[in-house]
Amino acid sequence: MLEVMRNDYVRTAWSKGLKERTVVWRHALKNAMIPVLTIIGLQVGALIGGAVLIEHIFALNGMGRYLLDSVIGRDLLVVQSLVLIFALVFVVINLVVDVAYAWLDPRIRYG
Repeated sequence: MLEVMRNDYVRTAWSKGLKERTVVWRHALKNAMIPVLTIIGLQVGALIGGAVLIEHIFALNGMGRYLLDSVIGRDLLVVQSLVLIFALVFVVINLVVDVAYAWLDPRIRYG
């Protein structure tokens, strides 16, 4: 946020006489959220993979535990289904991140 506040477009917004709230929310915060959103999108894959590990270590019942039990029991239909569900969740989260990029920064256009 501090880096964004020093950019030219924020100084231009200040010089136009916009209120501090408008400058921070419309100009600075939107552009400062792009790297944060990128990290959040990348961490989804780690969270999905971590669910399998955490559920096994702490003996929690969930999709990760079910996946691990199915791998050990060689129940391939369940393994394929759960991998498909995890992949679908990952793809949907990445789609949401891409749409949020376009909303946060109007210069980003897709196709």
